[in-house]
Amino acid sequence: APPAPPQAPPPAPPQAPPPAPPQPPPIPAAASAAKAEETDPDVHMHASRERHLSSMASSGVHHERGVWTYGDYKNDIDGVDTPQACAAACNSDEGCLHWNFHVVHHRCDLKGESSGHNSDVSDWISGNAVRYRPAQPRGADL
Repeated sequence: APPAPPQAPPPAPPQAPPPAPPQPPPIPAAASAAKAEETDPDVHMHASRERHLSSMASSGVHHERGVWTYGDYKNDIDGVDTPQACAAACNSDEGCLHWNFHVVHHRCDLKGESSGHNSDVSDWISGNAVRYRPAQPRGADL
């Protein structure tokens, strides 16, 4: 019998696709929130406000969201970087009736007589000095 013709080599197996690049490690939730805070000024401001409001919750100091308008007395008090310290600065100054604390820039402003409070200003926390007494409406003493 004649010799069998040489066999063709078997086809090469298909090339495997290259391996996928390694996945970055998951970012912990706190770091993810911190990164969002860094990149979005509104997120940062709201987080700062909530952090400062929480720190005031057990302080016994009158405080609320918003700002006292007009009545500027002393602005940007040096060395004051918390709402508690801002309230203390106001209470220790006989001319101060109200205080405003900016939650992002840590700015403390003291107010004398003021024409009103604006609670819609979300990047400030404010409060009254212990000496502050709201004006009584006319006829209230009758």
